[in-house]
Amino acid sequence: MEIYRSPQSKKQAEKPRAIYYSRGKLIAGVVIWVVATGGFGALTLHALPVSNLWIAIALITLSSAWMLFNCIRALGKLDSPVLLIGRDGIRFPDGVLIAWGDMKENVYYAQSYMGLPILKMVQIKTTLAKPRVKKLRVAALAMDSDEYMELCDSYSQGGGVPAAR
Repeated sequence: MEIYRSPQSKKQAEKPRAIYYSRGKLIAGVVIWVVATGGFGALTLHALPVSNLWIAIALITLSSAWMLFNCIRALGKLDSPVLLIGRDGIRFPDGVLIAWGDMKENVYYAQSYMGLPILKMVQIKTTLAKPRVKKLRVAALAMDSDEYMELCDSYSQGGGVPAAR
């Protein structure tokens, strides 16, 4: 039995769903990486006269500064969607569109270690010559794995956006 939808709601369900960065997650990331970069920087300065250990700590400091830079850069892109999920497939920020028929595997990885999130990533394996595999880190998106998979299932089967609960 099909539920009645008005023409306006059908048109709304046909539109692709835009997924954006979460402002709160990015601000929390900036705070965490500022503290980490400052702490590792202080350790680097403290280890300078002692031994060559400062080189390893400096590399850790540079990597935390890179993570800080990525969070700040993403804060500047809050108004543009990161993913567009629609009836035609998934469009990535670099403009690559992977159609539902071209996907062999669509996985949302959410790895953690003792309760601390380590990696959140969408990985799509395709039948295309290029790209064979498309990956996107999604730790700061305003959605979780269940919502992502529900949207993908809904659009890939032609149903449009599921009803809000």
